[in-house]
Amino acid sequence: MKRSFQHVSPAKSDVDESEPVASTAVASSHDTNLFGRARKHRVLCRSKPSTLEVHPTLNTGHLAFSRMSPLAAPRKCGDLEANIKEEALLCLVLSFLNVRDHQTIRQTSRSWRRRLQTLDLDRLDLSAKTSPVCTRTLDRACQGVLQSYSRVRRLDLSGQRSLTDRDLLVLTSSFWAHLEEIVAEDCLEISDFGLLAVLNAQSLRLRSVSVRRCKRVTGELFAAQTSPLKQLTGSHPSLTSLNLDDTSVSRDFISRVEAQFPTLQSLNALHTPAHRSFFQQNPTLNALLRELQLLVSNELVDLPLLPALLDEFNRWCSGRRGREGGVFERTLVASGARALLDVPLLLTGSDDSNVDSPSEAEDGVALMSPLLYACARGRTRLLPVILAAGNGTAFDLENTDIDGHSPLSLAVANGLTEATRLLVRAGCDVNTRSLSLESPLYLACEHGWDVLVDMLLDANAQRDCAVAGGATALCAAAKNGHRSTVLRLLAAERQAEDEAQVRGRMAKRQLVQALFLACEGGHLFVVSDLLLLTELDANVLMDENVSPLYLACQMGYEAIVSLLLERGANPAFRRPNGGVSCLYIAAQEGHDQIVRLLLHAGADAHAKMDDMSTALHIAARMGRKAVSRTLLRYGARLDDQTRSGLTALYIASEEGHAKLVEFLLEVGAARDIQTVSGATALFAAAHRGHYTVVEALLLGGASATVSKHNGMSPLDAATLVGDIKIAKLLLRFGARVGGLALHLAERRRDASDLQNMLRTRYYTQHFAQGVTSNVTSIPPTPAPTSTTASENETTRVR
Repeated sequence: MKRSFQHVSPAKSDVDESEPVASTAVASSHDTNLFGRARKHRVLCRSKPSTLEVHPTLNTGHLAFSRMSPLAAPRKCGDLEANIKEEALLCLVLSFLNVRDHQTIRQTSRSWRRRLQTLDLDRLDLSAKTSPVCTRTLDRACQGVLQSYSRVRRLDLSGQRSLTDRDLLVLTSSFWAHLEEIVAEDCLEISDFGLLAVLNAQSLRLRSVSVRRCKRVTGELFAAQTSPLKQLTGSHPSLTSLNLDDTSVSRDFISRVEAQFPTLQSLNALHTPAHRSFFQQNPTLNALLRELQLLVSNELVDLPLLPALLDEFNRWCSGRRGREGGVFERTLVASGARALLDVPLLLTGSDDSNVDSPSEAEDGVALMSPLLYACARGRTRLLPVILAAGNGTAFDLENTDIDGHSPLSLAVANGLTEATRLLVRAGCDVNTRSLSLESPLYLACEHGWDVLVDMLLDANAQRDCAVAGGATALCAAAKNGHRSTVLRLLAAERQAEDEAQVRGRMAKRQLVQALFLACEGGHLFVVSDLLLLTELDANVLMDENVSPLYLACQMGYEAIVSLLLERGANPAFRRPNGGVSCLYIAAQEGHDQIVRLLLHAGADAHAKMDDMSTALHIAARMGRKAVSRTLLRYGARLDDQTRSGLTALYIASEEGHAKLVEFLLEVGAARDIQTVSGATALFAAAHRGHYTVVEALLLGGASATVSKHNGMSPLDAATLVGDIKIAKLLLRFGARVGGLALHLAERRRDASDLQNMLRTRYYTQHFAQGVTSNVTSIPPTPAPTSTTASENETTRVR
């Protein structure tokens, strides 16, 4: 029986070899981080409970945690060493625990740490299926493993999709002196470099290496004969088994391996290009290959062709037994019928794929077994025949195509109900993953095929398997709006909760992701079901950044916004770290009805963002006239300025929204409010060349003479862009030509008319100014004191 030491933490005052390293009492808290250092809290008051006791629960079969006294944990830890006095037996108990338990024990005391560092393991299990190591914890697990164990004989890394060549090299190097078996099957990132690091090393103990289903292992790295670093130069006198099944190795690479390692007794390379090349190079096997291709392509199940082909192949194998040949040929002959049933066939763009040349590396050509071919092409009548032919043999149901899809995945992806039922009944792995980490359940939920979903759930398919982006089957169903599929998954989750299942359960973040995908897709009933049937709150955040209401407001789904508001969503939500509010994003996207819903629910119409902008400012920026009218009706301040001094009128004028400018002028927007730099709405419109806006502003009473703080006027801005129409309009409304306008006009070689117009106006206004100044400079003539009427009359004439 396995024991878990995850929550054992001594807290005695006397320090001996079984006590913690720290001098003060420390209590470990339960943490989902399985391989990081446990979070610890200093116990300031020893009279209070500080550790956890583990009680087995009879009904649920899992562990329940309760508080206990501080002396109970060290007593249990001490009793374990006292009751198991033999060190060998104690190490045997430790060897039955998994890596997570080992890393927890390391934090308990010095004696336990030393015992783990000297532990001799027959098998270090870091596989994805049987160990607690997952993609997120693989790095921390590897770091913890490197600090533990004196020797490891068998290293199992199967299914770790994120394991890289470097990780494989580091782990094998740490235990290389005693390693006898390396299993790295179904590791997507392992390539020729990782295999080269193992095969080109020197070992007297290594007996077996398996990189089965590592699609990136092709052997092409070893094809270059010029570089010694890329040749097979390793020495493994004890190496007897090398498994390359379902990889991409070629026949040339197999020949090099046979020549380099003569001690090999088993060289598996079924369902590989090397497997097909071997059949093509033999006349008898090539004829069988062509007939098998014809049988599968044309679905000839009415004739007993497949049993006849198997009988002929078995006769060929019987004739080859005992003859001299390479280890690959001997292994293939020993495989029996599986060697024929797993031979790769050609799947091209057309059904007729009778290609016989050994070099078939063409675009659009895929190699796959007859079972994969039948599932990919929908040849459902072939499946019972192939499965019956493979009955009683080591028939591999998990071969994959170039994208990593198994026969079950292809059957589900094509919606083949009967084929899926046959494959599940035959024992296919329902949790197999493609290169993009799609499981059969994910594919079924993505298409909304409820019959297949029920079939896979009845076969205990895991619901928490996530693809590369983190989406699960529930996320796929929610994204595409398959309500019935979502309800099935939620019912299965509730059943697992009632049965206290731990493995395969969906985490809260996966439920949150499904909710947001449903909001993004506008699936009202799916959103309602997720809120009603789970513990999710309407204000839950995705990545601590955005709420469902914010996303629905952005996408413009009025019904979902109304539903979320009814469920208690905060209408005044604002994204953290300088983000904007729901009202702001709805105004930006022009969703007038959603803006009304938010304002009616209590959102502040004049709430300001970090840059002091409001929803009215962004509505003006995007030209949303209806939204602007709604915001003003609910109390938005018309002349509010941003941190740069921009008003709604200024922004609308700058963007050229003439209708919105006219509306803002009608409701009384101030015409000549200046920004921080002194620019007005008229200046912005003139600088951007918006003639209609300039005309509306001038007719609405905007001043044509208000300049920026640096002295640049709207006429100068129009001259800068060479717009003669706006310049004429500004001159008509009283703009004056200055030296800057003449200078800017002279610099434009394509604006001769503008230059002449400005020069003429400049001289005219200065001549008029000179005449006016001369008239005003003549002093008035005083009236004479004693003159006649005729003299006075003569003076007036002068």
